[in-house]
Amino acid sequence: RYDSSTYLLFPSPGESVPIDEVAATINTLVVLDCKWTKSGLARSNQELSRLQKVHLSKPPKQSYFWRWHNAGDGMMSTIEAIYYAAFEVLQQKCDLFSNSRRISQSNIQQCITERDNLVHLLWIFGHQRAATIRSARKNGQPAPCTREGKEKQRELRKTIGTEKHLKDIEMGKVLKEECRRKRDKQKTERDAS
Repeated sequence: RYDSSTYLLFPSPGESVPIDEVAATINTLVVLDCKWTKSGLARSNQELSRLQKVHLSKPPKQSYFWRWHNAGDGMMSTIEAIYYAAFEVLQQKCDLFSNSRRISQSNIQQCITERDNLVHLLWIFGHQRAATIRSARKNGQPAPCTREGKEKQRELRKTIGTEKHLKDIEMGKVLKEECRRKRDKQKTERDAS
């Protein structure tokens, strides 16, 4: 179903190539909305695994989104990855127009229009970000898109060795026991009938 002009935005050491190297040939870019560090989908799905993988050539140092990432610099939300990938592809295509001596007013206008359309892609993202910052400030919290806010989220999610972690382990044992009893009861009922 996919042809050689379809690529998968999926950073993968040794497999993916910088997007600007193939930008001129991209007609379709498939993007997974998931944590790329945990996704087995790109490898387990037969159609996706056949696609050439690309990664951003110039990822930003930090995400402007409010989600935190343990993997560090260069990690970002899916919408940001789509924006930066589209920007890099557009930049390469516009550079090709400029260097080909076939530059026309129409080509220049197309590049400007497409660049402006990328801003519209982030319109709702910008509104969500502004609302999140206002809410955090109102509640006396650091904005979640700041380094301080992201660090706070990381700390909140650390549970190994904490009291919460021990309670979660106990709850897991209780739930497993309940499931075992339920299976045993169902088996007994099936055997009786």
